Amino acid sequence: MFEKVYEKTRFHSPLKGFELDEQDIEYRKDPLTGKWSRVNIQRSQRVKQGEGDFDYTELIKRSRKNCFFCPENIESSTPKFSSNLLPKGRITRGETHVFPNLFPFARHHAVGTITEKHFLRTGEFLQSQIEDTILASLDFCRTVYAKDPAAKYVTFNWNHLFPSGASILHPHVQITLDSRPTYMTEKVLMASNAYMEKNNRSYWSDLATEEKKLGKRFIASSAGITYLASFSPIGNNEVLIIFNDKTAFTELDTSDSANLSKGVINILKGYEELGVESFNLTTYSGPIEGSAFGMNLHMRFVSRPLPRPYYTSDIGFMEGLHFERVVETLPEDVATIMKKQFKSD
Repeated sequence: MFEKVYEKTRFHSPLKGFELDEQDIEYRKDPLTGKWSRVNIQRSQRVKQGEGDFDYTELIKRSRKNCFFCPENIESSTPKFSSNLLPKGRITRGETHVFPNLFPFARHHAVGTITEKHFLRTGEFLQSQIEDTILASLDFCRTVYAKDPAAKYVTFNWNHLFPSGASILHPHVQITLDSRPTYMTEKVLMASNAYMEKNNRSYWSDLATEEKKLGKRFIASSAGITYLASFSPIGNNEVLIIFNDKTAFTELDTSDSANLSKGVINILKGYEELGVESFNLTTYSGPIEGSAFGMNLHMRFVSRPLPRPYYTSDIGFMEGLHFERVVETLPEDVATIMKKQFKSD
């Protein structure tokens, strides 16, 4: 199930007095989609000239002034949904406010604030904040779908801090509903279907079972959710969240939201230990009330570079032009860090 190709590269390195240096490269093939990733953990030692010490103080102070997402400005500075869709214009749960994205790139595109605080570091989020954000997002999705049944493909996304692609410091998520799946969602749906037709079993169940048996990348399994370090990652420090019996994001109920929120907090604590400040989260969901033979709802967390005045992007030509991710973190090491957080529950 887990295909690897090993290569060695040799050269005379100035870092070792021009002695012959040898580095190992792993090519890992995703068991479902066939996508290849490349892993060389020594790349984490390379010099990044754009990086330096970064003090959040001035940035927080500057961006806090007139922040659209801070509580005193939400009402006057964020857009409202049409009265046909949401008579009150926005959805509110706890500290979460869901409203339209001012610059949308989906048929229905919303933003949800996670906290009233302008800035939180990775380890400072509360389970109640994550839970309210998920529940408010579900409210939005169900409301939209009831009015627009063609908008059946959902993504729930979190870009945290500027290296992740976030343009606003204040913690927030984005929710999209479209009439067609994203490129990767479609690939996963088709591959999951093909696996089920060929094997008469769910790929996702087989993956969770096999990873638990091997133990190297298995992190935890609780309340119908399995957490793994991805064998063939899309990004660094990737954690894969698989829902054992859910197909679409909108199938999550209050209990699922509570359990998922607990898991997310554990991952964020693991990221804090790894020194991660910026990250991306997204979902891959089957269509709402639609056919998704063999598909399981799942999510991916990946870390991004540390926030810096200038920083080295982790997107290069191999990723951007060849669609093969160059990864410098070993999935098994990620699993080791994350396991400690789940065991401490």
